[in-house]
Amino acid sequence: MTVSPDIASKVHNDLRMIGDKLVRISRSLHEHTHKLEVAVEGTYAGERADPRVRLLSDTLHISRLADLELGQLNQSVQRVLNLLQGQVAKVAQAASSPPFQLPFEREREALTTSITALKRERNELETLYSIARVLNSTLEFDEVLRLVMDQVISVVNAERGFLMLVNPATNELEFTIARDKRMRTTDESAFKISRSTVNRVVSTREPLLTDDAQIDAALKAQESVMAYGIRSIMCAPLVVRDNCIGAVYVDSRINANLFVPKHRELLLAFCNQAAIAIDNARLFADLTKTIRKVNEDKQYMDNIFASIANGVITTDSSGIVTTFNDAAAKILLIDPKSAVGRHCQEVFSERPQVGLAELLQNARIYHEHGTMVTNSVDCVIPGAGEVSLNLYVSALRDTQNALIGTALVIDDRTEIRRSEAQAKEIRRIFERYVHPKVVQQLIKDPMALNLGGETKEISVVFADIRGYTRLSERLAPEKMMNLLNSYLEIMVKEIWDEEGTLTAFIGDALMAIFNAPLPQDDHALRAVRAAWKMRLAVQKYQQDQPQEIPIAFGFGVNTGLGVVGNLGSQGRLQNYTAIGDAVNVAARLQQNALDNNILLNHATFLQVRQYVMASRLPLLAVKNKTAPLDVWSLLGLVES
Repeated sequence: MTVSPDIASKVHNDLRMIGDKLVRISRSLHEHTHKLEVAVEGTYAGERADPRVRLLSDTLHISRLADLELGQLNQSVQRVLNLLQGQVAKVAQAASSPPFQLPFEREREALTTSITALKRERNELETLYSIARVLNSTLEFDEVLRLVMDQVISVVNAERGFLMLVNPATNELEFTIARDKRMRTTDESAFKISRSTVNRVVSTREPLLTDDAQIDAALKAQESVMAYGIRSIMCAPLVVRDNCIGAVYVDSRINANLFVPKHRELLLAFCNQAAIAIDNARLFADLTKTIRKVNEDKQYMDNIFASIANGVITTDSSGIVTTFNDAAAKILLIDPKSAVGRHCQEVFSERPQVGLAELLQNARIYHEHGTMVTNSVDCVIPGAGEVSLNLYVSALRDTQNALIGTALVIDDRTEIRRSEAQAKEIRRIFERYVHPKVVQQLIKDPMALNLGGETKEISVVFADIRGYTRLSERLAPEKMMNLLNSYLEIMVKEIWDEEGTLTAFIGDALMAIFNAPLPQDDHALRAVRAAWKMRLAVQKYQQDQPQEIPIAFGFGVNTGLGVVGNLGSQGRLQNYTAIGDAVNVAARLQQNALDNNILLNHATFLQVRQYVMASRLPLLAVKNKTAPLDVWSLLGLVES
């Protein structure tokens, strides 16, 4: 080779500069190699099965080879420099001589080739590192799939990319995502590929590459390849933890010889990373789904606990309160937020009268034998008054029957007890006065009852025996008592049939009221019908019992305001009755009635006139009334 002194000097300077750069690159690579050795052979020595660790191990191997080759190249450069220094002068002297061959030419070509190879390997490592960083930037499954396809198309410069994953449930390959060179997503129908190629790669777990699928003997027989005009194909499996989860497929319908073996190795390395990213994203998606389901179940259980009428309190195995529902808070008057997280003994010390601390303490002993502890408590809780509680404690155990906590259920029976006591009181007061049907209505709706007394419009009926004094002089007391009971029983039946309230027996007289204790819109008509039916019943009894001594009655009916309620000594003798002017007027009417006659005050007549036949009597002056009464005599009921 013929060179001038200037060229020889320039070559000398270039080689020296290359040598300096090789030294710097060698030192940097040596340090990097040392770090990889510490990581692979030290930190991750026990994780060689992980694809990422295998990738680090491969990188370490390449770095060692590059470090060794750089050292050799540097030595070659030094030898060339030494040789060149001895020949520069000769080159200058022989500048006019014929061209000569420099002995370091081949060394320089080898050096250039090695540097190019190192740069390519470095670029590939940087690419894989960049890909790993991008794929690990998210755990969202769909986003990971999109990144995988975008990266693989960019790395191998493919026209199209296609990803199929194995469905864990069916173990069948399914279309997942497809992208083209413009990074557009397409659906399965628009993405025509060689499915047999993908199935082959997944089954063999070996990557596949073809320079020109149209003339490749192994692929030419596949109809899809020929029909779709596919030229270049490359496909690699996605393998993680020795399990093939799918495959990545790239192709080109335009260029043959688009992919070379180096692309196949790069795609395989890429797929190793992609498989890990996809598997992690899938696991994360499953975990997210599980967490969401757990949260939904927890919310469902919280809603159930919140809606349960009974109080529910749970503790863990150490006695720390874990659940305290609203019903328990309402029953015990304890703030649930302050209770959860504290020990049950501390929480229940606020309500020692209930005895919950002792109950749970005993439960730990009893539950070793698999029994449930129950208890009933009647006590006073400040702010709630007297309460009646049924308590149930049971063990919470895991699948191995180990005790993991306790559950306390509080059944508040206070309102039931109060209702039972109220019903008992209603029966005690009213079962002697009114029909049993009315008693049941009062028990169902105790709020309709005001035992303390209330002013309301009522209709009052008084009935009294005519000539009682003379009759009692003729009969023995026992016979007179039996006679009265026989007649009064007949009359009480007619009052009850009209759902009236029998308030008193006054010697030979009885008193009944209507529109109390339960409201009756037609109370005046009920009172009038009861009086008329009592008269008919007495007459029929006398016809059916001719041996019985005949008795005549007088009746008085009035409608007006009266005070109704319990009257008498608290806790001893009380009667549900009515007092007021309306009662007094009814009594005065009865006193002025002739034998078996029924007198109606004008106020009553006005409410029932379309249902009765009656005759107006002269004004009636009665005791304790300054104005005479406008009175009507009942003649009968209008047939309906």
